[in-house]
Amino acid sequence: MKKIMIGTLLLCILHAIIIVNRNLGINVFLFNFPLVIFILLNLKENKCIKNKKGLVLMIPILILSLTYGIYDNDLKYLNSIAIPTLYLLWYIFTMKKMDGIIDILIEILNIMIKPLNAIGNYAKECKNLIIKDKEIPERTKQIIKSVFIITPIIIIVLLLLSSADSIFNNIFSSFFEKYKNISVENIMIQVISFGLLFFYLGSTILFLSKEYLEDKRVKKQHQKKDPLTISLLITILNVIYMIFDAIQINSLLLHRVAIGFNYAEYARSGFFQLMWISIINLIILLSSKKTEETKWIKVMSLGMVLLTLIIIISSFYRMYLYEQAYGYTFLRLGVYTILATEGILLLPTVFYILNSKVNILKYYASIIIIIYTLINIVSVDTIITTNNINRYKSTGKIDIYYLMNSNYDNINQLRKLEKKLEKKQPYDANQLRIYIEKMDKRNEIDWVEFNLAKWNAQKNSTWKE
Repeated sequence: MKKIMIGTLLLCILHAIIIVNRNLGINVFLFNFPLVIFILLNLKENKCIKNKKGLVLMIPILILSLTYGIYDNDLKYLNSIAIPTLYLLWYIFTMKKMDGIIDILIEILNIMIKPLNAIGNYAKECKNLIIKDKEIPERTKQIIKSVFIITPIIIIVLLLLSSADSIFNNIFSSFFEKYKNISVENIMIQVISFGLLFFYLGSTILFLSKEYLEDKRVKKQHQKKDPLTISLLITILNVIYMIFDAIQINSLLLHRVAIGFNYAEYARSGFFQLMWISIINLIILLSSKKTEETKWIKVMSLGMVLLTLIIIISSFYRMYLYEQAYGYTFLRLGVYTILATEGILLLPTVFYILNSKVNILKYYASIIIIIYTLINIVSVDTIITTNNINRYKSTGKIDIYYLMNSNYDNINQLRKLEKKLEKKQPYDANQLRIYIEKMDKRNEIDWVEFNLAKWNAQKNSTWKE
């Protein structure tokens, strides 16, 4: 318990110094690296590691954390969800054997909620470690407790009064001279975040180390359902998909569009709907294994895999044509990524259809995590901007307002674009110049907020104050 308290305290101090009230950069990695080591050591010490393969999840956690210091794109918002989720999956796969998605979701909620019940006990144990009844007189304990309560209140009151009255501020000016730039809001955020992190993180580590493995749920034996419903569903869907795919091949790939249809408009639509159809198909295929297996269901399931692959290719091709016409965006690149991931997921799905003993969950999780991590390693905004500039060279069309996205990854490319636009599109060139100057003014960063993209932008900046 003592090691957990001290380690949590040090991590909270580090968090308060390098994360709270700061921009996110290399500090995300500098916090997550010791946090990963701290959790790992606690799990090892308490003999909680039951599956060493689960430790592999530490790698994407650290890679995603490191990208905050390298790139400056919209993936950082997704990563704020992805990194905590990976932590939860790390705990689960390392400490328990999971058989299904529902089980994992239940365990995630379990780890998130149950430590809240232990916060009171964690606080008492911390108090007992700091103030031992036999060593310190009751009166002294009361004085220490009073000082801890009174000190922050007095400081906050003095700060408020000094900012409200100039005469009062002059009286205490010498005292506040060193801290004149500190805002009350920042102090309160520091104190609140420190307290929340200390108690929640500490109680979570304590829960994982002492209680999580003992918390066993009674698993229900799932009976195989009657195959009639799923058999009818897959059969009917396959007939529909065969007709649909035949139309796709004839219209999209062979350019044979019926009279009254415009090929360009026909091709540049429907990719989102087809993407969702392919996701639904994967869910149906997984659900089919919950029923009594028959040769018909197996054959129809394999047929659905093939037809789904054609739908994915169709959606991919539609998105390609759409991008050629309207340019490249983060959302459209995201569609490509999802479709490519679905296409890869079909391979383990085939093995799962042929052999239900295949651990499909492990393969799905591995593929999704690897692809998501790889997407974070590349500079998404650089790819989008490069493709849009190349499109401008061939078509003369470009949406500069989309490229002005308040991220730093593409700033150096926009500097070059601004020079190219000076003659043909002076207004757009001027708008780009104003935007770049605005971004250059924001380039002052502390070392803990270091970001390679911002540093490169600053290095090439021509703006002077």
